Amino acid sequence: MSIDTVDKVIEQVGLHCETNDLKTFEFIFHGGEPMLISKEFYKYFVAQAKEKLPIQTKLFFAIQTNGILLSEEWCKVFSELKIEIGISIDGYEESHDKYRINHSGNGSFHSVMQGFKVASESAYLHKIPGVLSVINIQSDAEKFFYFLKEYKVQLIDFLLPDCSYEKLPLGYADGINDRTLYADWLIILFDLWFSDNTNGPQIIFFEQLVKIIIGIDEGFEYIGNRKAEFLTIETDGSIEVTGSFKVCGDGFTKKGYNIHTHTLEESLEDDLAQRYINGHDNLCSKCQACPIVEVCGGGFVAHRYSKHNGFDNPSVYCLDLMKLITHVQNKVLDYLPIEFVEESELTYLSFEELKYNNI
Repeated sequence: MSIDTVDKVIEQVGLHCETNDLKTFEFIFHGGEPMLISKEFYKYFVAQAKEKLPIQTKLFFAIQTNGILLSEEWCKVFSELKIEIGISIDGYEESHDKYRINHSGNGSFHSVMQGFKVASESAYLHKIPGVLSVINIQSDAEKFFYFLKEYKVQLIDFLLPDCSYEKLPLGYADGINDRTLYADWLIILFDLWFSDNTNGPQIIFFEQLVKIIIGIDEGFEYIGNRKAEFLTIETDGSIEVTGSFKVCGDGFTKKGYNIHTHTLEESLEDDLAQRYINGHDNLCSKCQACPIVEVCGGGFVAHRYSKHNGFDNPSVYCLDLMKLITHVQNKVLDYLPIEFVEESELTYLSFEELKYNNI
């Protein structure tokens, strides 16, 4: 990203914060691999943001990296700039190296874990980096959990593989049918995590799911009913919705908006941006009739896309979400005080009944 584009990003973000009287704003440096750019880029970006954005807007900065280039010098820079580090790790070696390979065609696990070790032990950082992992149902969920404990991962979040009805996820290539491969994998992991009495990892996806079920959280992009709050600005200044929508088709996110020629307000008014922001609204009739819609929220909006119906479909992961949510709710109910259960009107759920009634 050029300096001219950085300056324009800061200018437009400042205008957006002022227009909407925002109290907080977060910049996330993503990729590709965002550490391929110089340290001076980050120093300039953060300095300009702090100088130019409204004083009443508290700024947060984060970077999502594969971690291979992490060094003590980089850790010092990120610490000074208060940039939180997230590292993409898809589990233990065999799981990670299934899809994370370097330019030589070799797995990147050992290089990534070396970067994780550097950051975890850095004298400049005050906490172990968080981990982001794409679910691989070919991996062993139990082995994955103990990998997290072995490497003392303190915080991890999971992503379901990007998919739509035009590009079904691994395991569903010949149709969705009654399979729940992703729920089955997550349930194994959830039960291990939920019953673990040691200082195990904080798994954001599970924590938020439990909080939504008991009514103390609104959710996020995947589940619940909270509005989405992210836009992507590419290196050339193009403004797009999150890259997960690219799975819907070639050029799907290319709407012609650019930070050099449009305001963020203009790009946010685009139909696709509005569909993303309000992704848990305007659900299909099947979703609206489902008893767990307040928890599920229809799932992530891109996972509902088909050429035939647009976004007017249940999620590709509908049965997975249904099975996972019913399992988690039933498990949580076993541990809640009776008074709370009665007041909240939570009840035990049967996945088989929900599935039968929802078909």
